[in-house]
Amino acid sequence: MKTKILIIDDEKSIRFTIREFLLKEGYEVFDARHFDEALKIINTNYVDIILTDIVLGDKTGIDVLKKVNEKRLNCPVILFTGYPSVESASEAVRLGAYDYIAKPVKKDTLLHIIRMALRHKALVEEKDKSHANLEAIFRSVKDAIITVDKDMKVIEVNDAGRTICGFSRKEVIGKPFDSIPKTCSGQCIETIKKTISEKQPADIYRFDCNHSGHKSQLVCLNTFPLIYHQNGISGCVIIIKDETDIFELEKELENKKGLFNIVGKDEKMQRLYSMIEYLYNIDTTVLITGESGTGKGLIAEAIHYGGVRSKGPFVKVDCSALTESLLESELFGHSKGAFTGAIAHKTGRFKRADGGTIFLDEIGDVSLNVQQRLLKVIQEKEFECVGDATPIKVDVRVVAATNKNLQEKVRAGKFREDLYYRLKVVVLSPPPLRDRRGDISLLVKHIIKKFNQKLKKDIDAISHDVYRIFMDYKWPGNIRELENVLEHAFVICKKTVITVEDLPDELRERESVPSVDERGSSEHNIILQALKKTHWNKTHAAKLLGISRRTIYNKIKEFNIRPE
Repeated sequence: MKTKILIIDDEKSIRFTIREFLLKEGYEVFDARHFDEALKIINTNYVDIILTDIVLGDKTGIDVLKKVNEKRLNCPVILFTGYPSVESASEAVRLGAYDYIAKPVKKDTLLHIIRMALRHKALVEEKDKSHANLEAIFRSVKDAIITVDKDMKVIEVNDAGRTICGFSRKEVIGKPFDSIPKTCSGQCIETIKKTISEKQPADIYRFDCNHSGHKSQLVCLNTFPLIYHQNGISGCVIIIKDETDIFELEKELENKKGLFNIVGKDEKMQRLYSMIEYLYNIDTTVLITGESGTGKGLIAEAIHYGGVRSKGPFVKVDCSALTESLLESELFGHSKGAFTGAIAHKTGRFKRADGGTIFLDEIGDVSLNVQQRLLKVIQEKEFECVGDATPIKVDVRVVAATNKNLQEKVRAGKFREDLYYRLKVVVLSPPPLRDRRGDISLLVKHIIKKFNQKLKKDIDAISHDVYRIFMDYKWPGNIRELENVLEHAFVICKKTVITVEDLPDELRERESVPSVDERGSSEHNIILQALKKTHWNKTHAAKLLGISRRTIYNKIKEFNIRPE
């Protein structure tokens, strides 16, 4: 777009002369004879620069300058006059005029001033844009952000300051931070003073600030020095994060760990418990294998929270949920600019798990490239983040889990043999639910207790018919499926005992369809009944019988079963 320049002068010849040589330079030009005409142009057009005479009849060029300031336009104003005076020049400069020149206006001089004014305008616009972006970020952050100068006078505070600290921007700007009427313990004041004096960041992790308006408010405090290279320290940035809700959630999750502890008295489970106890204080790699829904994640948590690393972090990574590049970045982090979109440094999960345990769920789905990097970090206890060759040392225990047959993947060349043997130092294999049916009653009681608390209900038990269906069912989804079935029943049930009517369709219909395993029953008749019950939907019939879809297709073909 062309630069737009407005000329304001009551002398037609001057307007014509300036207009002509500006047009030859490629500028788009408006001209006005007096203040009112100029104001109409300003109100209806975007103008980059205004050239105005000081004397404009009953108005002046100073009035034009005041109107530009009033409208907050980023529009440099250049004043010229045939009768220059110190008073008018000083007034123009005080009000922000870009330049003040005497007539007659020389072409080269004016063009030079216009070019300089346009550069100035561009710099101001870039500064305003950056300031607007920073202000938007500053105001959108939910943590309280406060900046103070080296004398602790408040420079700025965002909207979250009112929510967390109880004071607004208008109340505190320009006041010493330590003079603000205290509504809390004031524990942050000494930390701020220390940051300013020592020029070092500081932090306090989760303390009760004893805020008069927020009972038991737990906050984290981080302070960072504001340092200008020429003048040294200029102040401090204070970030206050309210972690009350996070703390309450962690307490709830801690309780859930107790509710979701591994449940079972089966002999296979007792052996599993003994192995987990052996592993508490032995810092070795563990591989957990087994079908989906058997509680592999709970076993990993039990190993971590029962052992010497319980005070360290427990970091879980679902390896099947991410692409190779995203998984690599999640595990090892990346440096700023490592790839397109890497606008900031990212700390990887291995670094976050330092001093604790990392649980690599579905390890069988990891690509060969990532497998190689995992082997290195397990063997050498160090890695490099993506885009940075600097080795990072970590002290992490690795627990991995998979529902895949890793030996078959090794033979197929899809899983590194050396990584497989690094992972299987100790192998734990929780049994599927169909192999520990004696635990179903214990699991049902445990899950009922959990859902009574979660859904605010008062359900006592399941009926005998429901228990019989549960014992006959093969539970392909294992404990997770049992939990989902009971959650469905909790939503439907209006009584204190869960009955067959409260179960999902595929289990409710099993009440009238005998099991394939029942002695003295014809497989042909059993499959035919299931197909009729499900209106010949083979997938639903297979679920009803607790067999695979392939099996029911084979049986239909074997017995030549057709719709009547």
